[in-house]
Amino acid sequence: MVRFDREADAYDAARPSYPPGLYDLLESIVGPLADQEVLDCGAGTGVASRQLSDRQAAVTALDPGVEMLRRAVARTPGMRTVVADAAAIPLKSSCVDLVCFAQSWHWVEQATGANEAARILPPGGWWAAWWSHAWADGDAWFEEYWDLLERSCPGVSRAQRNVDWAHQTVADHESFQPPERHIVPWVREVSVRSWVTELTSHSYVIAMAPADRHRLLIAVEGTLRRWFPDGQMLVPHQTRLWLARRD
Repeated sequence: MVRFDREADAYDAARPSYPPGLYDLLESIVGPLADQEVLDCGAGTGVASRQLSDRQAAVTALDPGVEMLRRAVARTPGMRTVVADAAAIPLKSSCVDLVCFAQSWHWVEQATGANEAARILPPGGWWAAWWSHAWADGDAWFEEYWDLLERSCPGVSRAQRNVDWAHQTVADHESFQPPERHIVPWVREVSVRSWVTELTSHSYVIAMAPADRHRLLIAVEGTLRRWFPDGQMLVPHQTRLWLARRD
């Protein structure tokens, strides 16, 4: 399994936050987040944890990476953290109102993770998982960029953005109602430099041999600077949210 701790600096510096519309949508379905007990699994450096806390939720950030959680606490002193895997959550049953997986459910052993989510949620609680993806399909720069990634990183495909993760286990779990998918479109303003820094924090780049990784990052930056000579990008994104209510 890829250890994100080794790229905690890049992750903390460049991973984007999620759009306000995501949390507006979440609250329209699960109710106001204020005072809800929320477990943010695979919290990383606390991107979603901070945003959930801003909505006055009582958040606990869970992640297997000690260095990742250290960054989260550095940004938010006093944040509650647990070093653990979401397939073995060291919390009592029925203890949270919402368990969420921001950009992380695909790292969890699916069947065990669904069982653990069902265990820590009371009836009426919610499982939520979401992913943000750049979605500039059809733009020449984006097609060239993805062609480069797919050539350089075996197994990586833009089609992976369309995976229905909830269908694999949560949809068939006896404790959950059928999950629903929602899409929140938004536009991200980002510098070329930040885009490349963020790329270094993705698992398929972390896993590359150092020389191959260096070549890819040089090629990506060269490509983007050719298309965005002022170094600034406006990139359409989609955040895809899956929600399932605990019976």
